[in-house]
Amino acid sequence: MNKYNVAVSRLKLIGLFLLLAMTTYGQNTKTEAKEVFYKKPKLVVGIVVDQMRYDYLVRFYDKYGADGFKRLLAGGFNYTNANYDYIPTYTACGHACVFTGTGPASNGIIGNEWYDRYSKKSMYCVSDSTVNPLGTTSISGKMSPKNLFTSTIGDELKLASNFRSKVIGVALKDRGSILPAGSGADAAYWHDPYSNNMISSTYYMKELPKWVDNFNKRKVADSLVSKPWTTLLPIEKYTESSPDNTPYEGLFDGEKKPVFPHNLPLLKDSNPELIRSVPMGNTLTTMFAEQILVNEKMGKGNETDLLAISYTSTDYVGHMYGINAIELEDTYLRLDKEIAELLNFLDSHVGKEDYLLFLTADHAAVNNPVFSMDHDLKGDMIETRPIIDSLKKYLNTSFGQGDYILNTNSQNIYLNRELIEKKNINLRDVQEKCVRFVSGFEGVATAISASDLMTGTKRSGIYSLMQNGFNLKEVPM
Repeated sequence: MNKYNVAVSRLKLIGLFLLLAMTTYGQNTKTEAKEVFYKKPKLVVGIVVDQMRYDYLVRFYDKYGADGFKRLLAGGFNYTNANYDYIPTYTACGHACVFTGTGPASNGIIGNEWYDRYSKKSMYCVSDSTVNPLGTTSISGKMSPKNLFTSTIGDELKLASNFRSKVIGVALKDRGSILPAGSGADAAYWHDPYSNNMISSTYYMKELPKWVDNFNKRKVADSLVSKPWTTLLPIEKYTESSPDNTPYEGLFDGEKKPVFPHNLPLLKDSNPELIRSVPMGNTLTTMFAEQILVNEKMGKGNETDLLAISYTSTDYVGHMYGINAIELEDTYLRLDKEIAELLNFLDSHVGKEDYLLFLTADHAAVNNPVFSMDHDLKGDMIETRPIIDSLKKYLNTSFGQGDYILNTNSQNIYLNRELIEKKNINLRDVQEKCVRFVSGFEGVATAISASDLMTGTKRSGIYSLMQNGFNLKEVPM
């Protein structure tokens, strides 16, 4: 689903979109123009909740406290009809879109990963072999925003302040921190599952700040999963969710049933990404964000600073248990408390009148297809591998033997253009045969060739969304 929501802590959102320099003009009694400059916020906090559906605001509303989501809804501006205008809505695409104001067609982030025709390898959205990790020795730290083509809010703040504004990103996912922070960020921090540290890369700095080292030495991530995950409320109160044991939920390694309580201390060693997959990962994010605010003195200078926060665990829990699970509801009830904690901290650290905060999501989620089928709703599953295997045979029959498909990634098929040219075959003919063939499979809504996307011959309906998600630099089929 493409629906997303923006809830703002104060009615200043237009100021953010106008780079915090909005001017209005009024008429005095002599009909002379009068300039009024609004006070700039000392700090902008942009929050992305990974995989949050808009209806979670109303579905769990009665169980939320007064100081979290309800405070945003009551004291801010609530966009109920805001949509992403591109396909696909992956995590990387959403985070890049929110903070650049552009879609994949402009910012180059067409998926979490894609096939790079130049290196002939799969390209992860923020991977960068030219930088080194900080806080770990694993490849998790070899990341940067080098694949992001456009500027972010933070980049524009840097330019507007002659580079005096501070811009920092934090998330458990690397892409959830790096892409929102932008190319000119002072720092971006993310979680490394191998060391359980919060890490960064030499793209931003030569070494981690001392305060980050001290945070990691405290083994905060380990301590947060040192107790079982039990429900925040009595389990019978979770009336907006399915029963606690359904066939639509996943299991951690070492678990026999997807039921509460989840014995996190027992599961820790066999599940290296455990902290990401439980609501305590959001707690880790809040704790680290508060340390950023204090140690980097954000919101304390003469220019507007920006802190980009992405709450990752909601996505992991959603993938593991589905949108109807008690685990999902419990995660959002706990996230509500994290939002309240962060808002209260900002009130005291920056001042209630001195920061602007917005909250949105990078994408949403739908029902588990088996859940839908079991409840007589429209839904089905499609296996892409048999389709690709059949397509390969079809192309061999049509054009002679050869490996015509180099790669399939993020709903894209990458054709072997060198082979097609060598065989003196018209590329358009191959593309059109692929489009017609895969479109004939049940479960495939439509397909379109790169040539049609490049020429813009189809610009209505779903094709418009696909056009906006297509970037010439990463040409698929």
